[in-house]
Amino acid sequence: MRYRPFGSAGVAVSAISLRLEDQPRLRSSDWRKLIFAALESGINSFEFDGVSPALIEGATEAFSTVERRLLFIGWRLRGSSDRALRAQAVHDMIDQALDRTGLGHLDLATLDDPDKNAFPAETLEQLKALCGARLIRLLGVAGAGDNFDAYVASGQFEAMATPFNLASGWIERNRVRAAMSREMAVMAQDYWPDVLRDDGKHAFLPKPSLWRRKTDPLADVGGYDFLRNTPGWTAQQICLAYALTEPSLATVQVTASTPAEIEALAAIVERDLPTGCAAQIEMARFSAQEAAKAKRRA
Repeated sequence: MRYRPFGSAGVAVSAISLRLEDQPRLRSSDWRKLIFAALESGINSFEFDGVSPALIEGATEAFSTVERRLLFIGWRLRGSSDRALRAQAVHDMIDQALDRTGLGHLDLATLDDPDKNAFPAETLEQLKALCGARLIRLLGVAGAGDNFDAYVASGQFEAMATPFNLASGWIERNRVRAAMSREMAVMAQDYWPDVLRDDGKHAFLPKPSLWRRKTDPLADVGGYDFLRNTPGWTAQQICLAYALTEPSLATVQVTASTPAEIEALAAIVERDLPTGCAAQIEMARFSAQEAAKAKRRA
């Protein structure tokens, strides 16, 4: 495992972080085994994004075996679809989180997607008060929209979580670089986007006509077919390896449901992208952008 500085916080986190999302099929023993596998792979950064009893119980048992100072634990704060995330709700969430897990404090509390969830000013003040009480060390915000960008630019957060992957365009890349200029830690989400996961979702550019392929030797250049056709690599592995090449990222968030899966993802940290893959990614992204422009003009 490799480690990177988490912004200007003075701590180092593993290059990949494990997001702990509710998974109904996993029992507490399954969560315990999954987190042990992550720890044994060198992962020290985790984010709770679920509240199921099985998750909390399994995670609490696993983390109790490690010195707290060696862990970087975050908590995702989400509002409901029809109700703003109020200050009292935030206080109760953090209080219950610390009480149920016995962690003592959270290294990071992240407000989720301000473009979909309303956060009154009092909510942020409550989080700052919790930081003052040393129950939370750092504040973060997650998202990708206009309100999210305004929160990032406000100077009130030390970290942000945002989508970043091999299909990301200049907007996403500029967002990451702007955060770096503010000395914010950047956590990459969605490293393996749905649009690139299978053929049925138009993940790949359409093949040129047979006539064009015969007359134009570059007709096939620029597609994402290499994600399926690179020997010894899966599409998921290539996507993760690419995200890990971005030095502006403090960590790339992943999810897993089995120890074998998290061990395989952790192993990618030590692998370099296949030869020529970086060039193929740039050509594919350029071709996709040009296709989108042509579609808008049509």
